[in-house]
Amino acid sequence: MSRETISVERVTTRASCEEFARLPYQIYAGREAWWPPDIQGEIEMISGRTHFASYLDLEPFCARRRGRMVARVSAVVNRRYNQHWNDSLGQLIHFEAHEGEEDAACAMLKAAAHSLGARGMTAVRSGFAAFLDYPYVIDNYGRLGSFLLRSNPPYYHRYLKNSGFEIEKGQTDYTAELTPEIRARYRSMTEAARAAGVAIKSWREFGYLAAIDAWTEVTNSAFARHWGWNPVTLDEVRPMLMSLWETPVADLSMVAIIGGEIVGAVFSVPDLSPVLAQVRRGVRLESMRGGGTRGALINIGVKEQARGRGIAAAMAARSYLAMAERNMRYAGYTLVLDDNWASRRTAERLGARITSNFVTYRMNL
Repeated sequence: MSRETISVERVTTRASCEEFARLPYQIYAGREAWWPPDIQGEIEMISGRTHFASYLDLEPFCARRRGRMVARVSAVVNRRYNQHWNDSLGQLIHFEAHEGEEDAACAMLKAAAHSLGARGMTAVRSGFAAFLDYPYVIDNYGRLGSFLLRSNPPYYHRYLKNSGFEIEKGQTDYTAELTPEIRARYRSMTEAARAAGVAIKSWREFGYLAAIDAWTEVTNSAFARHWGWNPVTLDEVRPMLMSLWETPVADLSMVAIIGGEIVGAVFSVPDLSPVLAQVRRGVRLESMRGGGTRGALINIGVKEQARGRGIAAAMAARSYLAMAERNMRYAGYTLVLDDNWASRRTAERLGARITSNFVTYRMNL
Protein backbone atom coordinates (compact mmCIF):
# COMPACT_ATOMS: atom_id res chain seq x y z
CA MET A 1 0.00 0.00 0.00
CA SER A 2 1.13 3.59 -0.49
CA ARG A 3 0.01 7.01 0.68
CA GLU A 4 1.59 10.11 -0.85
CA THR A 5 5.28 9.78 0.01
CA ILE A 6 4.78 6.77 2.34
CA SER A 7 5.06 3.21 1.08
CA VAL A 8 4.76 -0.09 2.94
CA GLU A 9 6.78 -2.94 1.46
CA ARG A 10 7.66 -6.55 2.12
CA VAL A 11 11.39 -7.00 2.73
CA THR A 12 12.68 -9.48 0.17
CA THR A 13 16.16 -8.57 -1.08
CA ARG A 14 19.51 -9.08 0.65
CA ALA A 15 20.10 -5.33 0.65
CA SER A 16 16.72 -4.56 2.21
CA CYS A 17 17.24 -7.32 4.81
CA GLU A 18 20.47 -5.66 5.92
CA GLU A 19 18.81 -2.24 5.91
CA PHE A 20 16.03 -3.75 8.04
CA ALA A 21 18.54 -5.20 10.53
CA ARG A 22 20.48 -1.93 10.79
CA LEU A 23 17.51 0.39 11.36
CA PRO A 24 17.86 0.30 15.19
CA TYR A 25 21.28 1.92 14.82
CA GLN A 26 19.49 4.99 13.47
CA ILE A 27 16.66 4.92 16.03
CA TYR A 28 19.01 4.74 19.02
CA ALA A 29 21.97 6.67 17.63
CA GLY A 30 21.51 9.47 20.15
CA ARG A 31 21.44 7.19 23.20
CA GLU A 32 24.23 7.14 25.75
CA ALA A 33 23.84 3.36 26.00
CA TRP A 34 21.65 0.67 24.42
CA TRP A 35 21.64 -3.03 23.45
CA PRO A 36 22.21 -3.31 19.69
CA PRO A 37 20.77 -6.22 17.69
CA ASP A 38 22.78 -9.07 16.25
CA ILE A 39 22.66 -7.90 12.64
CA GLN A 40 23.69 -11.19 11.08
CA GLY A 41 21.35 -13.09 13.37
CA GLU A 42 18.40 -10.91 12.35
CA ILE A 43 19.24 -11.27 8.66
CA GLU A 44 19.33 -15.05 9.05
CA MET A 45 16.04 -15.04 10.94
CA ILE A 46 14.08 -12.98 8.45
CA SER A 47 15.67 -15.03 5.66
CA GLY A 48 14.47 -18.27 7.28
CA ARG A 49 17.91 -19.66 8.10
CA THR A 50 17.65 -20.29 11.86
CA HIS A 51 16.74 -23.20 14.12
CA PHE A 52 13.34 -21.57 14.65
CA ALA A 53 12.51 -21.46 10.94
CA SER A 54 10.98 -24.95 10.99
CA TYR A 55 7.95 -23.72 12.93
CA LEU A 56 7.86 -19.99 12.08
CA ASP A 57 6.20 -18.35 9.10
CA LEU A 58 7.86 -14.93 9.13
CA GLU A 59 7.13 -12.01 6.82
CA PRO A 60 9.18 -8.82 7.31
CA PHE A 61 7.69 -5.42 6.44
CA CYS A 62 9.10 -1.92 6.30
CA ALA A 63 7.71 1.57 5.81
CA ARG A 64 9.49 4.12 3.67
CA ARG A 65 9.11 7.83 3.26
CA ARG A 66 10.54 9.10 -0.01
CA GLY A 67 12.54 5.88 -0.28
CA ARG A 68 14.07 6.04 3.21
CA MET A 69 13.22 3.21 5.61
CA VAL A 70 11.57 4.76 8.67
CA ALA A 71 9.93 1.75 10.35
CA ARG A 72 10.14 -2.03 10.38
CA VAL A 73 8.29 -5.05 11.76
CA SER A 74 8.02 -8.81 11.16
CA ALA A 75 4.66 -10.59 11.03
CA VAL A 76 5.04 -14.08 12.48
CA VAL A 77 2.87 -17.16 12.67
CA ASN A 78 4.41 -19.41 15.31
CA ARG A 79 2.89 -22.79 14.55
CA ARG A 80 4.40 -24.42 17.65
CA TYR A 81 2.90 -21.76 19.92
CA ASN A 82 -0.53 -22.05 18.33
CA GLN A 83 -0.47 -25.84 18.51
CA HIS A 84 0.60 -25.75 22.17
CA TRP A 85 -2.17 -23.33 23.15
CA ASN A 86 -4.75 -24.39 20.54
CA ASP A 87 -4.77 -20.76 19.40
CA SER A 88 -4.67 -18.71 16.22
CA LEU A 89 -2.42 -15.89 17.41
CA GLY A 90 -0.07 -13.94 15.15
CA GLN A 91 2.85 -11.97 16.49
CA LEU A 92 4.58 -8.76 15.44
CA ILE A 93 8.27 -8.75 16.36
CA HIS A 94 11.27 -6.55 15.42
CA PHE A 95 9.16 -3.37 15.66
CA GLU A 96 11.20 -0.18 15.45
CA ALA A 97 10.32 3.24 14.07
CA HIS A 98 11.66 6.77 13.84
CA GLU A 99 10.09 9.58 15.84
CA GLY A 100 7.64 11.71 13.87
CA GLU A 101 6.70 8.82 11.59
CA GLU A 102 3.36 7.88 13.11
CA ASP A 103 1.51 7.67 9.77
CA ALA A 104 4.16 5.42 8.27
CA ALA A 105 4.48 3.22 11.35
CA CYS A 106 0.71 2.82 11.73
CA ALA A 107 0.27 2.00 8.05
CA MET A 108 2.99 -0.64 8.32
CA LEU A 109 1.62 -2.17 11.54
CA LYS A 110 -1.87 -2.39 10.05
CA ALA A 111 -0.54 -3.96 6.85
CA ALA A 112 1.42 -6.55 8.87
CA ALA A 113 -1.64 -7.32 11.01
CA HIS A 114 -3.78 -7.66 7.87
CA SER A 115 -1.31 -10.19 6.47
CA LEU A 116 -1.67 -12.25 9.65
CA GLY A 117 -5.45 -12.12 9.35
CA ALA A 118 -5.16 -13.32 5.77
CA ARG A 119 -3.21 -16.31 7.12
CA GLY A 120 -6.06 -17.26 9.45
CA MET A 121 -4.95 -15.51 12.63
CA THR A 122 -7.69 -14.07 14.84
CA ALA A 123 -5.50 -11.88 17.06
CA VAL A 124 -2.05 -10.24 17.05
CA ARG A 125 0.40 -9.79 19.93
CA SER A 126 3.44 -7.52 20.03
CA GLY A 127 5.90 -7.42 22.87
CA PHE A 128 6.31 -11.03 23.94
CA ALA A 129 7.36 -14.20 22.10
CA ALA A 130 9.65 -16.85 23.57
CA PHE A 131 13.24 -16.19 22.38
CA LEU A 132 11.92 -13.80 19.70
CA ASP A 133 10.45 -10.66 21.24
CA TYR A 134 10.40 -8.74 24.51
CA PRO A 135 7.92 -6.27 26.04
CA TYR A 136 7.87 -2.50 25.71
CA VAL A 137 9.30 -0.45 28.56
CA ILE A 138 7.00 2.17 30.12
CA ASP A 139 9.54 3.93 32.34
CA ASN A 140 13.28 4.67 32.59
CA TYR A 141 13.26 5.92 29.01
CA GLY A 142 16.72 6.59 27.66
CA ARG A 143 18.53 4.46 30.25
CA LEU A 144 20.22 1.16 29.51
CA GLY A 145 17.72 -1.60 30.15
CA SER A 146 18.38 -5.02 31.60
CA PHE A 147 20.06 -7.50 29.29
CA LEU A 148 17.74 -8.66 26.48
CA LEU A 149 15.01 -6.16 27.39
CA ARG A 150 13.85 -3.27 25.22
CA SER A 151 14.72 0.35 25.84
CA ASN A 152 12.20 1.65 23.32
CA PRO A 153 11.32 5.34 22.99
CA PRO A 154 8.09 6.50 24.66
CA TYR A 155 6.36 7.30 21.36
CA TYR A 156 6.17 3.59 20.47
CA HIS A 157 3.13 3.31 22.74
CA ARG A 158 1.30 5.98 20.77
CA TYR A 159 2.12 4.26 17.50
CA LEU A 160 0.86 0.89 18.73
CA LYS A 161 -2.31 2.25 20.32
CA ASN A 162 -3.16 4.35 17.28
CA SER A 163 -2.78 1.18 15.20
CA GLY A 164 -5.49 -0.54 17.25
CA PHE A 165 -3.47 -2.32 19.94
CA GLU A 166 -4.43 -2.55 23.62
CA ILE A 167 -2.30 -3.50 26.63
CA GLU A 168 -2.57 -7.25 27.26
CA LYS A 169 -0.08 -7.91 30.06
CA GLY A 170 2.26 -6.04 32.38
CA GLN A 171 5.72 -7.24 33.42
CA THR A 172 8.32 -6.13 35.92
CA ASP A 173 12.10 -6.22 36.18
CA TYR A 174 13.54 -6.53 39.68
CA THR A 175 16.97 -5.58 41.01
CA ALA A 176 18.63 -6.67 44.26
CA GLU A 177 21.60 -4.88 45.81
CA LEU A 178 24.12 -7.50 46.96
CA THR A 179 24.91 -5.99 50.34
CA PRO A 180 26.65 -7.96 53.13
CA GLU A 181 23.31 -8.23 54.97
CA ILE A 182 21.45 -9.64 51.97
CA ARG A 183 24.28 -12.06 51.20
CA ALA A 184 23.95 -13.43 54.75
CA ARG A 185 20.25 -14.00 54.06
CA TYR A 186 21.14 -15.85 50.86
CA ARG A 187 23.53 -18.16 52.70
CA SER A 188 20.76 -19.01 55.15
CA MET A 189 18.40 -19.80 52.28
CA THR A 190 20.85 -22.13 50.57
CA GLU A 191 21.68 -23.85 53.87
CA ALA A 192 17.96 -24.37 54.60
CA ALA A 193 17.51 -25.97 51.17
CA ARG A 194 20.48 -28.28 51.76
CA ALA A 195 19.11 -29.31 55.15
CA ALA A 196 15.76 -30.11 53.47
CA GLY A 197 17.47 -32.50 51.05
CA VAL A 198 17.74 -30.16 48.06
CA ALA A 199 21.13 -30.15 46.34
CA ILE A 200 21.86 -26.98 44.37
CA LYS A 201 24.72 -27.19 41.90
CA SER A 202 26.11 -24.80 39.35
CA TRP A 203 26.00 -25.88 35.72
CA ARG A 204 29.78 -26.31 35.84
CA GLU A 205 29.55 -28.59 38.88
CA PHE A 206 26.70 -30.58 37.37
CA GLY A 207 28.25 -30.83 33.91
CA TYR A 208 27.52 -28.06 31.45
CA LEU A 209 25.96 -30.04 28.59
CA ALA A 210 23.88 -32.11 31.00
CA ALA A 211 22.76 -28.88 32.68
CA ILE A 212 21.60 -27.42 29.34
CA ASP A 213 19.50 -30.53 28.77
CA ALA A 214 18.17 -30.34 32.34
CA TRP A 215 17.30 -26.66 31.94
CA THR A 216 15.40 -27.41 28.73
CA GLU A 217 13.41 -30.22 30.35
CA VAL A 218 12.64 -28.26 33.53
CA THR A 219 11.70 -25.11 31.64
CA ASN A 220 9.34 -26.90 29.28
CA SER A 221 7.69 -28.56 32.29
CA ALA A 222 7.58 -25.53 34.59
CA PHE A 223 6.40 -23.14 31.89
CA ALA A 224 3.96 -25.47 30.13
CA ARG A 225 0.97 -23.28 31.13
CA HIS A 226 2.88 -20.04 31.53
CA TRP A 227 1.37 -17.24 29.49
CA GLY A 228 3.26 -16.53 26.27
CA TRP A 229 5.55 -19.56 26.40
CA ASN A 230 5.93 -22.35 23.90
CA PRO A 231 8.09 -25.49 24.18
CA VAL A 232 11.66 -25.52 22.92
CA THR A 233 13.84 -28.44 21.83
CA LEU A 234 17.37 -29.52 22.62
CA ASP A 235 18.34 -29.00 18.98
CA GLU A 236 17.43 -25.32 19.37
CA VAL A 237 18.74 -24.71 22.87
CA ARG A 238 22.11 -26.45 22.67
CA PRO A 239 23.53 -24.21 19.89
CA MET A 240 22.39 -21.09 21.77
CA LEU A 241 23.95 -22.03 25.11
CA MET A 242 26.94 -24.28 24.33
CA SER A 243 29.13 -21.33 23.33
CA LEU A 244 28.81 -19.97 26.90
CA TRP A 245 30.36 -22.93 28.70
CA GLU A 246 33.71 -21.19 29.25
CA THR A 247 32.04 -18.03 30.60
CA PRO A 248 30.73 -17.21 34.11
CA VAL A 249 27.31 -18.42 32.92
CA ALA A 250 28.45 -21.92 33.92
CA ASP A 251 29.09 -20.72 37.50
CA LEU A 252 26.06 -18.43 37.86
CA SER A 253 23.41 -20.80 36.47
CA MET A 254 22.02 -23.49 38.78
CA VAL A 255 20.09 -26.75 38.93
CA ALA A 256 18.20 -28.14 41.93
CA ILE A 257 18.14 -31.87 42.64
CA ILE A 258 16.04 -33.96 45.04
CA GLY A 259 16.79 -37.65 45.34
CA GLY A 260 18.61 -37.71 42.02
CA GLU A 261 15.81 -35.94 40.13
CA ILE A 262 16.27 -32.50 38.59
CA VAL A 263 13.40 -30.38 39.90
CA GLY A 264 14.55 -26.82 39.19
CA ALA A 265 16.85 -24.77 37.00
CA VAL A 266 18.14 -21.22 36.71
CA PHE A 267 19.84 -19.50 33.79
CA SER A 268 21.88 -16.48 34.84
CA VAL A 269 24.40 -14.26 33.08
CA PRO A 270 27.13 -11.89 34.26
CA ASP A 271 27.01 -8.21 33.37
CA LEU A 272 27.41 -8.26 29.59
CA SER A 273 27.21 -4.51 29.08
CA PRO A 274 31.02 -4.09 28.73
CA VAL A 275 31.09 -6.45 25.74
CA LEU A 276 27.63 -6.22 24.15
CA ALA A 277 26.10 -2.82 24.94
CA GLN A 278 26.62 0.16 22.65
CA VAL A 279 27.97 2.80 25.06
CA ARG A 280 28.95 6.29 23.99
CA ARG A 281 32.59 7.07 24.67
CA GLY A 282 33.05 8.82 27.99
CA VAL A 283 29.73 7.62 29.42
CA ARG A 284 29.88 5.80 32.74
CA LEU A 285 26.90 3.57 33.38
CA GLU A 286 25.08 3.57 36.71
CA SER A 287 26.25 0.63 38.84
CA MET A 288 22.76 -0.89 39.01
CA ARG A 289 22.43 -0.62 35.23
CA GLY A 290 25.69 -2.12 34.04
CA GLY A 291 29.33 -1.27 33.63
CA GLY A 292 30.41 -4.70 34.86
CA THR A 293 28.53 -4.58 38.15
CA ARG A 294 25.03 -6.01 37.46
CA GLY A 295 24.44 -9.69 36.82
CA ALA A 296 21.02 -10.98 35.80
CA LEU A 297 18.89 -14.01 36.50
CA ILE A 298 17.15 -14.47 33.15
CA ASN A 299 15.02 -17.54 33.75
CA ILE A 300 13.98 -19.63 36.77
CA GLY A 301 11.71 -22.65 36.88
CA VAL A 302 10.65 -25.34 39.36
CA LYS A 303 8.62 -28.41 38.45
CA GLU A 304 5.09 -28.35 39.81
CA GLN A 305 5.55 -31.27 42.21
CA ALA A 306 8.47 -29.52 43.94
CA ARG A 307 6.92 -26.08 44.36
CA GLY A 308 6.18 -24.45 47.71
CA ARG A 309 9.47 -25.59 49.26
CA GLY A 310 11.58 -22.45 48.69
CA ILE A 311 13.60 -24.07 45.90
CA ALA A 312 13.32 -21.12 43.50
CA ALA A 313 14.52 -18.68 46.16
CA ALA A 314 17.39 -20.97 47.15
CA MET A 315 18.58 -21.41 43.55
CA ALA A 316 18.41 -17.65 42.98
CA ALA A 317 20.25 -17.02 46.25
CA ARG A 318 23.08 -19.37 45.26
CA SER A 319 23.27 -17.66 41.85
CA TYR A 320 23.41 -14.21 43.46
CA LEU A 321 26.13 -15.30 45.89
CA ALA A 322 28.17 -16.46 42.89
CA MET A 323 27.66 -13.03 41.33
CA ALA A 324 28.84 -11.32 44.52
CA GLU A 325 31.95 -13.52 44.56
CA ARG A 326 32.74 -12.06 41.14
CA ASN A 327 32.46 -8.50 42.44
CA MET A 328 28.99 -7.78 41.06
CA ARG A 329 27.11 -5.32 43.25
CA TYR A 330 23.60 -5.80 41.85
CA ALA A 331 21.56 -8.67 40.47
CA GLY A 332 18.56 -8.61 38.20
CA TYR A 333 15.49 -10.85 38.46
CA THR A 334 13.93 -10.75 35.00
CA LEU A 335 11.16 -10.90 33.70
CA VAL A 336 8.07 -11.34 35.90
CA LEU A 337 4.43 -11.09 34.87
CA ASP A 338 2.45 -8.68 37.05
CA ASP A 339 0.03 -11.48 37.97
CA ASN A 340 2.72 -14.08 38.72
CA TRP A 341 2.52 -13.58 42.46
CA ALA A 342 4.58 -16.66 43.30
CA SER A 343 7.55 -15.30 41.36
CA ARG A 344 7.00 -11.81 42.72
CA ARG A 345 7.10 -13.17 46.27
CA THR A 346 10.36 -14.94 45.45
CA ALA A 347 11.83 -11.64 44.26
CA GLU A 348 10.76 -9.98 47.50
CA ARG A 349 12.33 -12.78 49.57
CA LEU A 350 15.55 -12.08 47.72
CA GLY A 351 15.39 -8.42 48.76
CA ALA A 352 14.80 -7.27 45.17
CA ARG A 353 12.68 -4.29 44.21
CA ILE A 354 10.94 -3.31 41.00
CA THR A 355 13.20 -1.10 38.91
CA SER A 356 11.51 -1.21 35.48
CA ASN A 357 8.03 -1.88 34.11
CA PHE A 358 6.94 -3.23 30.74
CA VAL A 359 3.81 -4.02 28.75
CA THR A 360 2.77 -6.38 25.97
CA TYR A 361 0.15 -5.38 23.39
CA ARG A 362 -2.65 -7.26 21.67
CA MET A 363 -5.15 -6.57 18.92
CA ASN A 364 -8.10 -8.79 18.04
CA LEU A 365 -8.70 -9.07 14.31
